[in-house]
Amino acid sequence: MLILEEILLVSADRVACCRGQLELDLGHMMDELERSGFSRKEILVALSEMISEEFSALPDMPRFH
Repeated sequence: MLILEEILLVSADRVACCRGQLELDLGHMMDELERSGFSRKEILVALSEMISEEFSALPDMPRFH
């Protein structure tokens, strides 16, 4: 079993690259959803729920509350 420090240790370079890609994709997704009539608050709640569900299924992931 991994300890918390091992789970949270990630490469800053890889996080920066991942964030860059996510920002591009998120911008496009936000534009599409807003054009479909959803508010930013609705998008935030839906995304938060989906992210929580997606990561809760991963083994040995820390739980954030």
